[in-house]
Amino acid sequence: MKRKYPIAVAIAAISVLLSSCGGGGGNAGPGGAPLNGGTFTMNLGTDPGTINPYKTTGGTNRQIFAFGYDTLVARNPDGTTVPQLATDWQVTPNSVTYTLRQGVTCEDGTALKPSDVAADFNYIKDPATLSPWISLTVPVPYTVSADDAANTFTISTETAFGMLLEGAGSLPIVCPGGLEDADSIEHDSNGTGPYTVTEYVPGDHYTLEARPGYAWGADGATNSADGSPKTVRIAFVQNESTSANQLVSGQVNAAQITGPDRSRLDATTSLQRFDIPVMVGEMNLNEAPERVFADPAVRQAMAAALDRGQITQVGTAGTGTVATNMMTEAPVTCPGDETTGSLPAFDPAAATQALDAAGYAMGADGVREKDGEKLSAKLIYQVGAPQTVSAVELIGQQLRAVGIGTELTGLTQAAFLEALYTTQDFDAYYSGINLEFPFMLTAYYGGPSPAEGGRNTGGIANPDFESLSAQALAASGAEACSLWTQAHQALLERVDVLPISAGTRPFYTSKATLQTVGLFVVPTSIRLYQ
Repeated sequence: MKRKYPIAVAIAAISVLLSSCGGGGGNAGPGGAPLNGGTFTMNLGTDPGTINPYKTTGGTNRQIFAFGYDTLVARNPDGTTVPQLATDWQVTPNSVTYTLRQGVTCEDGTALKPSDVAADFNYIKDPATLSPWISLTVPVPYTVSADDAANTFTISTETAFGMLLEGAGSLPIVCPGGLEDADSIEHDSNGTGPYTVTEYVPGDHYTLEARPGYAWGADGATNSADGSPKTVRIAFVQNESTSANQLVSGQVNAAQITGPDRSRLDATTSLQRFDIPVMVGEMNLNEAPERVFADPAVRQAMAAALDRGQITQVGTAGTGTVATNMMTEAPVTCPGDETTGSLPAFDPAAATQALDAAGYAMGADGVREKDGEKLSAKLIYQVGAPQTVSAVELIGQQLRAVGIGTELTGLTQAAFLEALYTTQDFDAYYSGINLEFPFMLTAYYGGPSPAEGGRNTGGIANPDFESLSAQALAASGAEACSLWTQAHQALLERVDVLPISAGTRPFYTSKATLQTVGLFVVPTSIRLYQ
């Protein structure tokens, strides 16, 4: 029997880590014969709160609920779209009709119908149940229809949307029981996915069990191939060194390690490494009227004061590069250098002059003031990775050198998300927003606030970005990429965001292999070995 846990709801996370990548890192394979019926243990950094798919778009949350929920289509590592719950589709500039796979069942045994899928799409846009997934799947007005007899589901948009197939196809599908009782899936599952949640211990772990007969994963993947685990245990271990020790000793099968422990794990031949390109660090700003970065002069000075190359070295432990594109997932949908010529160059003297000209006078304590108010920014970040702490401390030092004070605040993931999406009590946050498609950025740098169901935590209003994004949404191919590049450069020229570092965030495995899509382990790809 399933165990229910009425725990308080956490807020949606900042990063949607979707895209495609995954490969070995050069260490030896796991060796041994496949282990059938075993337990796969994966460490994640922290308990993210809710795993109700429609309440969160967070990376850690999504990694957990990816085991319990499927999508209409999936992506291959080369970026191509492949069938999942839908076997085929018909696309027009304003609509997609998906034909659903026969024989798909929810974990309670009921058959999934097209009308159930339609109910999901109506649910996420209903003002009473408004979901952040709207902005990340179909960011234009739409209607849906279903024909259960023909086994088809159709979504139609008021305006052309060039990535409707992929956008609508990425929504996790919740079964009717989950929609009817949203509280029941806060820490449980009710989907069509390959695993079902059987236990949740707050702050410690989830346990999931394989669903018998599951055969409708991406491109027809199952959860019963040789080496597929019967049980999955997702443990919350915040300290990376602890996770690294458990990998080396064989206590766990997988963990994501980003800090200095990588060097010793790379030297451990019994482990495998799966590299995932990500945006490691950005300064994402709060431009609400009462916040320090509402002043364009302060934003420009902040960008000129920060040595992105030096921060990259520290923030990636020497493994990353300075970010040149707002998107870093592989394959990058619209590659190219977006930052050169769009961002202020590192020039502390220019930063000082800009602040002087804007009326910020240097105080006796080295922090500038204007109209009796200190020029000090609250910079929040997620705890757990030592190199993140070092990067944030360096940012604080470089800003202080030009007279901008900082309050550096490390938060757990749950507290971090609350600061972003509930209280908006921050001036900047250091993190990376990792997305599959450029249209998803529109939710973070424009549009509605979190209170209105959006992701625009910083209250950013950039007319050029919004105009160019609207044009790009309706376009496709090279035309769309040209418009998206211009839209991103409009953000950078105003310093609505400051990309700093790109790098990898690898999974290491012990006696196991896996494939990844973005930062997500694909559940049906996991294999255990003796």
